[in-house]
Amino acid sequence: MKKYIFTAILVLYLFANVYVFLGYSSIVVESSLAAKVLFTLIAVILTFSILLFFAIGKRIPVYLASVLYKVGTGWFMLIIQAFLLTVFFDLGRLVNGLFIHSNHWVFDSLSPQRGMLLIGGTLFIALLGHLNYLQKKRVELNLTVDKELPNDLKIVVLTDMHMGYAIENKELGSWVKLVNKEKADFILVAGDLIDVSLLPLQYYQLDNVLKQFESKYGTFACVGNHEYLSGIERSIEFLKSAGITILRDSVAHFEDLNLAIIGRDDKTNLKRKKMSVLVENIKENNVNILLDHQPYQLEEAAENKIDLQFSGHTHRGQVWPISWITDRLFENSYGYSKKDNTQYYVSSGIGIWGGRYRVGTKSEYVVVNLKGKNSKKK
Repeated sequence: MKKYIFTAILVLYLFANVYVFLGYSSIVVESSLAAKVLFTLIAVILTFSILLFFAIGKRIPVYLASVLYKVGTGWFMLIIQAFLLTVFFDLGRLVNGLFIHSNHWVFDSLSPQRGMLLIGGTLFIALLGHLNYLQKKRVELNLTVDKELPNDLKIVVLTDMHMGYAIENKELGSWVKLVNKEKADFILVAGDLIDVSLLPLQYYQLDNVLKQFESKYGTFACVGNHEYLSGIERSIEFLKSAGITILRDSVAHFEDLNLAIIGRDDKTNLKRKKMSVLVENIKENNVNILLDHQPYQLEEAAENKIDLQFSGHTHRGQVWPISWITDRLFENSYGYSKKDNTQYYVSSGIGIWGGRYRVGTKSEYVVVNLKGKNSKKK
């Protein structure tokens, strides 16, 4: 099944590139041969960089692989917007041909100005999307549980950091500063800390940056599907060396806080433990917080009396209109929801896969002010 899905995506991607670059090509229709060759070269580089990265990325120096990754995955995401923009212009040309019959250059498929407008529009969308991505949104949640907590707790929740070829030292360092400003009791990461390979994390020594996270009780994380893509055992070893406690089908107990943090293995592992097994040794009156990367089967947490579940994975589609698809694929693809006494928050993530821009979605970190029954403010 996965092979057929990959083939379908590849065919659609190649078709979209042919269609978009045919639309762009009017910019060089009256230009020199050298300009046409340069245009063709750029089209080939943009189209095939992502395929080249996945073919040879692990066999070339990390800094070269990073360039291939950024160009390839960046265009892979941007082609969606470029395709829709080209369709919009072609629909306008079709309407003009049927009803208006204007000779304006905007309706001429061979007009250089039309090609410039298409390219300019795509770049403008990319710029706005990149600026939107850079503006990390602070989401504050004031949550109450009907159980005893000695004190109110402040928890920072991160998901989908996707450290690697695109997310390097400087950017990761800026996230650490944002989180440390909160002076949290806990930092919780709901999976996909690593992107597609461990190589760039080792090359850029990102473990030294991760060690700078500061909180009273430490940083805890579950694994996501990308930890499996990058090699689950070595990924866990690296993250542990960076000072992160990995909860993989395991529980961290804090008896003095009346709290248990449960980290579920990712859905990728078909043999992961059942939720009922994970909660067996947790006291009934404990406040239970679950980290489960992929927000499927949300009813399991409610059935097992979990108080809070934090998930990620969806990115809420990252760019419109993929957000429409994720909203239909998942019961909750983004935001707060509740079932019985279980509260959920699915984050769109602080990081990103591939191109560093968001269209119609946001990059965020979540600050949870957790209050229990009769708990004391600090």
